[in-house]
Amino acid sequence: MTLKEALRDALDEDELKKLIKSYDVVGDIIILKIHPELESKCEIIAEALRRIYPRVRTIVAVPLYTHTDELYRTRDLEVIWGDENLETTHKECGYIFKVDLKHVFFSPRLSYERMRVAKKVLPGETIINTFSGVGCFSIVIAKMQPQTRIYSIDVNPYAFEYMKENVTLNKVEGTVIPVLGDAREELEKLEGVADRVLMPLPEQAYSFLPLAVRALKLNKEGARGVIHYYDVSTGRKGDDLFNVPLERARANLSSAFGNSLRIEVEETRVVRSVAPRKYHVVLDLRVLRMR
Repeated sequence: MTLKEALRDALDEDELKKLIKSYDVVGDIIILKIHPELESKCEIIAEALRRIYPRVRTIVAVPLYTHTDELYRTRDLEVIWGDENLETTHKECGYIFKVDLKHVFFSPRLSYERMRVAKKVLPGETIINTFSGVGCFSIVIAKMQPQTRIYSIDVNPYAFEYMKENVTLNKVEGTVIPVLGDAREELEKLEGVADRVLMPLPEQAYSFLPLAVRALKLNKEGARGVIHYYDVSTGRKGDDLFNVPLERARANLSSAFGNSLRIEVEETRVVRSVAPRKYHVVLDLRVLRMR
């Protein structure tokens, strides 16, 4: 049964049109966005979700136009039914992620993207995962390709503690190295060590791009590395949503490195829609040292 079907007798047609039909299930917690005109119907919507998911423990609502904290990437969550405790354990494709949604960022909608990136990693690579949150990308890579070394960086102390716990839960100690710190400072410390850099923070990755390149092993002509670069793009999904992010990235790197690099696009993908005509996109960029 869909949420719309469960609410067919409880909401009128105008209200059903305003219903946000998609929602996330994280462990035993449901997160859904509520249209401003349906805020008075929260209890009714929660009751419908409980019928669909009888084992759910908590249901939280997110305002339709919610603000995301830029530093820790947390959102305003209102418990509309159930336990106020927002800590839960989420299972995904055999991986275990413990999170507290009040204090850390986590999205089950990135499951495919985590697997996609992990499948590209080669044995023996050294990887830097900036903005790593509770360690999801790092852990999936480590489990799929254990012959790697992954520096997993996040500035959020709550995320860092959950990352350490998740590393233990998934038995990837020694492969994933949790690092608490600002990505800018930590990338400077790791200059020249990485074969691959992940930048899964679309709103801010652009400003860190030159540091990510410096973290790659590009100390000689012909050397190459890969950056999984995430950005925000606007337009219709049928449009080419990658031209502007790519040109921005190339201009940024040209300003920092002149003509010493060549940037090749290995793959592009729309990761998810975040607002009308606004998308998170990823560009897998292969960086080659020319001279």
